[in-house]
Amino acid sequence: MKGHTSTQTTVRYPARGCGALWTAGTRPPSGGTVRLLGRARAGLLEAVRSPATTTDLARALGVTPSAVSQHLKVLRENGLVARERSGRQVVYLITALGAALLAS
Repeated sequence: MKGHTSTQTTVRYPARGCGALWTAGTRPPSGGTVRLLGRARAGLLEAVRSPATTTDLARALGVTPSAVSQHLKVLRENGLVARERSGRQVVYLITALGAALLAS
């Protein structure tokens, strides 16, 4: 076929963050954060330094998705984590307040 050209469409999306979920929960939170939030919530707050879904966090931390969801609700209500919809998933990420708490 003379004059026939083939084109390929490419859709690109910007990166939403640096993924390091496989290391979630391997960095222990500070003692002060654990005393303030409890071990489970402090560990979860540390894990959402890298944006992740409830299911991803449950798998990485070895707990049930419902337990993660309950802890995330409390952290979100207190401004330590935020959530964003990404297609069909909800991604949780640490806020500036949460990061400052972990840094102290």
